Amino acid sequence: MATLPPASDWPVLQRAVENAFAPPAPARSKSSRIIDSIIPASWNLFRKKRFPNAIYVLTYHSVVDPGHREMWEQCYRKGETTVVQLHRQLEFMMRHMTPVALSSVPQLWAEGGLDRPCFVVTFDDGMTNNRTHAHAIVRSLGITPTVFVCSEFARQRQTFFRVLAAVLVQQGYASRLAANLRASFPQWVWPDDGEALFNATKGHYCGGAMVDVIDATYRACLGDPRGLAVHLDRDGVAYLAKNGWEIGNHTRSHHLLAWQTREEVVQAIQGNADDWREEGIPLIDFIAYPIGRARDVGPDVWQAMQRFPHLHGLFCNGGVNFSLNRCEWMRFSFGRHTDPDVLEKIINQEVQRTRIARATLPSSQEGPFQNPAAP
Repeated sequence: MATLPPASDWPVLQRAVENAFAPPAPARSKSSRIIDSIIPASWNLFRKKRFPNAIYVLTYHSVVDPGHREMWEQCYRKGETTVVQLHRQLEFMMRHMTPVALSSVPQLWAEGGLDRPCFVVTFDDGMTNNRTHAHAIVRSLGITPTVFVCSEFARQRQTFFRVLAAVLVQQGYASRLAANLRASFPQWVWPDDGEALFNATKGHYCGGAMVDVIDATYRACLGDPRGLAVHLDRDGVAYLAKNGWEIGNHTRSHHLLAWQTREEVVQAIQGNADDWREEGIPLIDFIAYPIGRARDVGPDVWQAMQRFPHLHGLFCNGGVNFSLNRCEWMRFSFGRHTDPDVLEKIINQEVQRTRIARATLPSSQEGPFQNPAAP
């Protein structure tokens, strides 16, 4: 086990991955792509591995049908994936890797490490379209996904603030929202331009108080945000759990952890787990840190995670997993790409970024990890 790095340096591996640059990998030949398209995924074990042995964790959020968008889906396009894109991306992964459930990943190292590349599918924020659109796709492919949920979202006490900001902007209330944010947070620039303002709500995140201003502005301009039906309610989450999905912790209210004290982080994690236990839905031993960049997950989170020695933490800003690193699991996204060559390049870039990052850090500064499958 590695020793704890100085608190101000954590997270170290995720930050190093974010700072690492890897040039694009060269394209593969046309003949190799044709072979890939005709060889069934079930033959994977008998083929030469293209990707190194690692855990590749894909991250998704909203999954939409472009021909039948809900109102909020029309307004909030950030990080969305269409049903066609999701299906093609997962089919590509099935051809080249073995799907595994997230909860089973720690056991793979306990059994001696990896003998093949494996991938995991995760969804953040518990969007309603995870049930209406994503579920049929992952079921048809035999994949066990994980959805990370917030009890305040499911109980309709809160809606993801970025969705509310997007709807306000698209419905013509950007100036009203900007004025309210200026009044509460004059230290930041809040432009009247809708797109710039929407971007500023992430770049100038100001803690839970900012979320409250956006929520209050939405209510004053457009009414009760519950009418948007953005997030799965308790029954929706229970339906997915009953049909093979794993349910993970995404904190109670989705407030960025870097803005909270150690005790507040503990309460955000434990409170969410307690709320779902009351609903009869236990969570697996994984938490997805909200937003999931290194800057969004401060050093106090490390100390808070020591209260939960069974719990694994996932970031969401690039990288793959060559070792068991309990508090710094990494995830990446394909975005909207579906071309097999591009998907392969993305994976290889994430592999190289991770290798570069690991090479810059002595093992004692990666956090607690076991390393039987290092590249």
